[in-house]
Amino acid sequence: MDTHARPLEAEDAPAIAAIDRAYARAHGLEPRASEASLRFFARTGHAFVAEGSGRVLGFVLAQPLFDGERAAVFASRLATPPPGDGKAVRALLRALTKSAYDAGIYDIRVELPGSDDAAEALTAESYARVPAALFARYLGSRARTVAARTGGAERTEGEHG
Repeated sequence: MDTHARPLEAEDAPAIAAIDRAYARAHGLEPRASEASLRFFARTGHAFVAEGSGRVLGFVLAQPLFDGERAAVFASRLATPPPGDGKAVRALLRALTKSAYDAGIYDIRVELPGSDDAAEALTAESYARVPAALFARYLGSRARTVAARTGGAERTEGEHG
């Protein structure tokens, strides 16, 4: 059976959560696929699962954003089990591109960790790397939560360097 993408459904949650945990662990990230986040992303019209041979092979979680100038669809998680499945990534990107176009949104941004090997599939689907760096800061108890989930060091207020 061919790999294809379809809209995310509630029944996909266990498979997506398992892929997300493995992906997050492989890339030093926090898992993103909670029950609440999947309900949110399913309503956006821009969240999809890749499927093949009757099983979920990956997913994309995206939402429309407005930056003050124009709307964009922003994918904050594009994940397949390590190592990345190029066919699944391409199917997800095609579904994401179509959903953005159908919504009249002509800018699409996909956030990937530097260690993800999906760049080849993105390039094959006419996505281009843009010169950017993403920085994050977590405050208060959120800093402890992120450090615990990702195995990173917690930095406290007033700490520099």
